Amino acid sequence: MDSYLLAPGLRICFDEIHTNSWTKGDSSQFSGQMLILNFCIQGRCDVSLAQNRYAIVKEGQLCASTIWPTKDFYYPGRLYEGIQIYVGLNRAEEETDFLPALGICPAGLAEKFRGNDGVYLHRMSDSVHTVVKKIWEKKEALEPGELRYLTLRLLHEIKDMPKESELDTCFTRSQIAIVNEAESLILADLSRRITAKEMAERFGISKSSFKWYVRGILGDSYLSYFRKKRMEKAAELLENTGLKVIEIANQVGYENQGKFAGVFAETYGVTPLEFRRCRRREG
Repeated sequence: MDSYLLAPGLRICFDEIHTNSWTKGDSSQFSGQMLILNFCIQGRCDVSLAQNRYAIVKEGQLCASTIWPTKDFYYPGRLYEGIQIYVGLNRAEEETDFLPALGICPAGLAEKFRGNDGVYLHRMSDSVHTVVKKIWEKKEALEPGELRYLTLRLLHEIKDMPKESELDTCFTRSQIAIVNEAESLILADLSRRITAKEMAERFGISKSSFKWYVRGILGDSYLSYFRKKRMEKAAELLENTGLKVIEIANQVGYENQGKFAGVFAETYGVTPLEFRRCRRREG
C-alpha cells in the first residue's frame, strides 16, 4: 500500500493486496473527520454498515464513507486492487483553502455521499472509471503535479455521480466469517475435495444458504470459484517447480490427469506442458 500526501487535507493511497485480511492500522496520519473514497479496480472488499451489516465493494464500484473502520478489512478472493482518496473535513486543521479554491467543497462531497448508513456504494460512471484507470496505469511513473491534477479531476467527476447509493445485498459478519473460513479451509489443502453440502453441514446451515453466501461474497458459484483457484495454483506449480503434471494434478484435487489437463486448457488456452514451456521460455 503506497500513500501520498498531495496537499493539506488530501491524501491518495494505491492498494495492492493479496491476502484475505488487512489490519486497519494506525489512523494517526489521518484526520478524525474525513471523507474516504474507495475506487475498486479489481477484487472485493467488505464494508461495515449499521446494525452489524456489511456490503461487498466490487470491481468497478465507488464506495464513499465518513466512518473510520472499526474492524480489519476482509478481502474475498484474497485479491484487491484499488485507489483510496482521503479528504479532510476538519477545516481548522487545514493550512490552506486548496480544495475550495479549485472548486471542490469537502463538506459538500461528504453530504452528497454520506447516505443513510454513512456509506455510499455505486458503480463508477464511465468518466470516473476512465480517470481511475489512468491514475492506476501510471501509478509507477506519475509526477506529483500530474497526480494532483488527476486526483482533482477525479473529485470533480464524482460530483456528477448519482446521489442515491445502489447498495447490493448486505451480509452479516457471521455470514462473511463462514465464507472466509470455508475459503481458508479449501485453499489450505486443494488436494481435498469438500462438497458444498459437506461445508454447509460443517457450519450448520442449509446447502442453498451456503451457496448463496459464496456467490454473493466471492462473486462466483462454489464450484466455479474454487476451480479457478485450483487452476491458479496449478499454474504456479507448473511455472515454479519441476513436479510432474500428475503430481500437480493430485495437489490441486484431480486424480485423473486427463481431466485436469482438460480443465487447465479450458482455463488458460494451452495444455499444462505447453504452459510450462511457454513460461520457461519467457523467463
